[in-house]
Amino acid sequence: MKGKGNGSEKGGQVKNGQVDKRQHQKAEYDFDRTIREYLRQGREKLIKDLTGTREAIKLIANDKARDFMLVTDRGLNKEERDYLVEIIISSMCQTFCYGYGIGKIEGKTNSRVYL
Repeated sequence: MKGKGNGSEKGGQVKNGQVDKRQHQKAEYDFDRTIREYLRQGREKLIKDLTGTREAIKLIANDKARDFMLVTDRGLNKEERDYLVEIIISSMCQTFCYGYGIGKIEGKTNSRVYL
């Protein structure tokens, strides 16, 4: 039936909903690939170029570990303290990389990214 709007594409016999879904999946894939690349760039930049930032992160992590011990009124041995500091450092570095990546995407697309 011609002209009845049966939702199929000419030649490919793919319904409009399926085309939209494929386009959406491709857009998600492209976004994931792009953010992963920018995360890698952010990590590389933090490791190679931003020595001062890395040192500041370490100082802040030590302060946060000390604050944790004061607030919880719990002493930690050196091994536990070092582990807590490493978790904080890891989280702060990951946050930096995500901020770097999202900032690059926002700058490239000139629109805000909401996660």
